[in-house]
Amino acid sequence: ALLRPAARRAPEIVVAAGLVVTVLLGLVLVGAARNDAHIDAATGRSIAEVLEGGSRPHVYVRFTADDGAVLTPEKGVFYPRGLEPGQLVRVEYDRTDPELVRVEGRRWTEGLLPVALALLVLWTACGTGAWALARARRRRAAADADRRPPGRDPGPAPGPHGSSDEREDGEPEMAGAGRR
Repeated sequence: ALLRPAARRAPEIVVAAGLVVTVLLGLVLVGAARNDAHIDAATGRSIAEVLEGGSRPHVYVRFTADDGAVLTPEKGVFYPRGLEPGQLVRVEYDRTDPELVRVEGRRWTEGLLPVALALLVLWTACGTGAWALARARRRRAAADADRRPPGRDPGPAPGPHGSSDEREDGEPEMAGAGRR
């Protein structure tokens, strides 16, 4: 009984969830572009060693900054595709914030294709799911209408604001409350 209101809005909920994920994917690209802009504003260059122990989203590197400090950024390197432990790779970093490191020559645009493919899959699934849920809702409504006894009044006609939840005196009807 608690989930019935949500079940009635299932197609809208599916579309809303798709919109949230779309916004989040857009923010990923905006964040990557912002990080690239910071690196471009104060670029330092170095040769980095790819370290063992990184996982897919985080590949760690160690490099020497212009001031002689040996750095291993906690967040890893941006755009790590194809990097193997022990490999030496050219990197660009933000001199004002050496935590921002990317593989030289790679930019935020590297993420456009994966995000576009994710959006294609997302909206194929959300669109199909929302359509199927809306279709099922329409079929249930039609089946409910067919089950009503002939001659039975389906309820009050909608009022001037399109709502049938109002009494004759203009006060809203409480859910589940019978007529007085």
